[in-house]
Amino acid sequence: MKKENKLFEYRVGSAMPFGVTRVQYGVQFAVYLPQSKNCFLKLYKKGRRTPDSVIALTEKFKVGDVYFVIICKSEKLKDDRNIAQILTQDYEYMYEADGKEFIDPYANYVTGREHWGKRNRQAKQIRGGICLHDFDWKKDSPLRIPYSDLILYQLHVRGYTKHSSSKVAHKGTYRGLMEKIPYLKDLGVNGVLLLPSYEFCEVEEDQEEKINYWGYGTQRTFYFAPKASYSSNSAMPSVEFKEMVQAFHRNGMEVLLDIYFLPGTNLFLMIDCLRSWVLNYHVDGFRINQEVMPSLTVASDPILSGVKVLASYWDMDMLRSASVCAQKNALGEYNEGFMNDARRFLKGDEGMVERMVRYFSRNFADHSVINFITHVNGFTMMDLVSYDVKHNQENGEQNQDGTEYNYSWNCGIEGKTRKRLILDRRMVQIRNAFLMLLTSQGTPMILAGDELGNTQFGNNNAYCQDNAVTWINWNMTKTAQDIHDFVKNIIRFRRAFPVLHQERPIRMMDTLSCGMPDLSIHGLQAWRPDYYNYSRMLAMLYYGEYAGDGQERSVYVIYNMYWETKSFDLPNLPGGKEWRVMIDSYDNTFDASFLKKKKKKSTASKNLTKAKKKRDLQRKTVVPPRSIVIFVED
Repeated sequence: MKKENKLFEYRVGSAMPFGVTRVQYGVQFAVYLPQSKNCFLKLYKKGRRTPDSVIALTEKFKVGDVYFVIICKSEKLKDDRNIAQILTQDYEYMYEADGKEFIDPYANYVTGREHWGKRNRQAKQIRGGICLHDFDWKKDSPLRIPYSDLILYQLHVRGYTKHSSSKVAHKGTYRGLMEKIPYLKDLGVNGVLLLPSYEFCEVEEDQEEKINYWGYGTQRTFYFAPKASYSSNSAMPSVEFKEMVQAFHRNGMEVLLDIYFLPGTNLFLMIDCLRSWVLNYHVDGFRINQEVMPSLTVASDPILSGVKVLASYWDMDMLRSASVCAQKNALGEYNEGFMNDARRFLKGDEGMVERMVRYFSRNFADHSVINFITHVNGFTMMDLVSYDVKHNQENGEQNQDGTEYNYSWNCGIEGKTRKRLILDRRMVQIRNAFLMLLTSQGTPMILAGDELGNTQFGNNNAYCQDNAVTWINWNMTKTAQDIHDFVKNIIRFRRAFPVLHQERPIRMMDTLSCGMPDLSIHGLQAWRPDYYNYSRMLAMLYYGEYAGDGQERSVYVIYNMYWETKSFDLPNLPGGKEWRVMIDSYDNTFDASFLKKKKKKSTASKNLTKAKKKRDLQRKTVVPPRSIVIFVED
């Protein structure tokens, strides 16, 4: 195995971290090899089959079970470049232990995977790349957007711009995603949650015809390396990823990563992985699978303090008992509870009113919640109102895959139709769903393409569909334009009314001694919530004085999920204030005048309002079937 090396000199290293890093005297390679013998570091010229240099990892390089080697330029090497440039531009590397060659788990670049979906049958051509490029972050720094102000948007880097209708120059790449930043900013999004964007193997050896499109649960995964096939410049994926994050930050948007750790992944590797994405790529947060990644480890890590971490649940009592003081802006609860119950309420199931009161008002003092009605695993918003059952035949599993519990309603006809009555009903339901999501107290998350009426044709488990099923169709049809404009307006509405996204928990009490609770629950009759099992009617009054922004405008949201028109009382507001309709999902109305700053009324106007109140103390409003009406204090 020994090979004479005239190009490099090497010495003993000792500094963390693992992987390949610049150090004072050159470039350090550090690897954890427990219970291994006959270990080697092998440097290959790019594209060569045999190593250019082989370094035996002897005991002198070892601390514990970690080997540290610093590589320097040899005096015999006539090259004006420094050692970092030489290794980055000319070399790849592998480790060998007990006769088996393998890629460094900490590699921040993997060569041989530059082309999406192509199986490299010559496994030796897949190697660890060396990426030590200088990157000028300029004045980039964490945005730390509060959860209460965040509008999340979940997307797949490749599928978001791969469709020909995306009109971007670099389809299916980080750079293509950068080209869509103006669109996202205009929509009102200020945070993106990217599906796995690290180096996963989308083509498994035992799956000859299938693509793992999502990237969850694949073998031969390298968590430290941005996925090369998502880069328009496959030689520098880490640089392009950094440019993407920098561009998002420059436009006031955070970048979060969905990282799925395989069972059995080393605990220290997982925490080092998250640290690496924060320190080296300025990522703002993560969604993790805590059945593998312990929540206590993440929440107590000092480097990750203040970084957003989304998990299925947080045991705050356990964290407090371990003396972990998590920041409010750090921990977020990402689970399907809101999604399942909101879907059932949307389609008119019994017994959902009291549950939805809890979900609409749910927030905590020590952590936040992420609300969504659709996410990557399941129906899109359009499919939620177009299909009663899943249609996964194209996955090749006889429609046996995917959940059976979609809580969906096709509005009268399964799948595609031209019947105007059905299409109109579906549009109302889509508007209802977005209103439920964007008027809830937690952080709302929109699935990419839902605002364009994107469909997966009834497939609720499109993990292997790398085609028009999962690629976002950007053709702005009338339906797509109507949904897009509605979602954009509702996001503007949410931002204009802080009572809908408060940082403090809702108490349903008069904590300000102002004569009104922060949130009160009503039914068909004012001040009388209807929690009977058969009820599908709910009204919620968010009192404006609790906004604390000086606007003090109250919001009254009426949900009529019954299939017939209902009459609702309008509760009186203190001081003779008036209600006025701002949003009606049935008629698709939106009064943008309320987005302007509230002006103080003159004394004469106030007296006139009080007189009118005396004449009409118990006003009513008629709400159409399966619709939502939102009144705003005038």
